[in-house]
Amino acid sequence: MKFAWFFMLSFLLILFNYFVFRVVVRKSYARTHRLSLLSILLQSLVFALHANLSYTFLPTAWPTLPPLPSSVFHSTVGLGILGVGLITTIWAMSGLGFRKAIGQRAGGLHNSGIYRYSRNPQLICYGLALVGVTALWPSFYGLAWLLIYAVIVHMMVRTEEQHLRETFGSEYEQYCREVPRYLAFPKI
Repeated sequence: MKFAWFFMLSFLLILFNYFVFRVVVRKSYARTHRLSLLSILLQSLVFALHANLSYTFLPTAWPTLPPLPSSVFHSTVGLGILGVGLITTIWAMSGLGFRKAIGQRAGGLHNSGIYRYSRNPQLICYGLALVGVTALWPSFYGLAWLLIYAVIVHMMVRTEEQHLRETFGSEYEQYCREVPRYLAFPKI
C-alpha cells in the first residue's frame, strides 16, 4: 500500500511539475521575459510538494521532524551533507542574485565564480542537501525521491534554457558549449 501511495503521489507531482514548467512558466517567459508572481508561486509549490513527499518515507508523521539516527557517525555525516548542501545553495543563489535566481531580473549572463563550472549550481547544491536527508533516513523511497527531484529540475532547466536561448542567442550558446548544464570538474 505504501508503494502505491508513493507512486501515485510521485506521478501526480511530475504531472503538476510538467504543467508548471512547460506550460505556465514557459508562457510567462514568452509574455514578459521574466516570471510572473503566479509562476514563482507555482514553482515554489512544486518544490514544497516534493519536500513533503519525503514524509512517505521519513520515520515520522507530518509535520514533525524525525529523530536523528542513533549513530553519531551516521547523524554527523547526514547532517554534514545536508548543511553543506543548504549553505552552498544559498551561496550559489547569492552569487547570481536572488531576484535573478527566481526569474525576476534579467540582465546579462552570469558566467563567473561557481557558474564557470555549472549553469545550475544552486540546483546541484540543493540536490546535495536532499542527498543529506536521504543519507540520514535511507530507503528505497528516499532514492526514488532523489530521482523525482532530478526529473523536476530537468524540466525546470529545459524551460529556462529555452528562455535564455531566445533572450541571449549566440552568447548563451557559447556559454552552453563552455559550461555543462549540471556539473563539471575544474581542469588541472
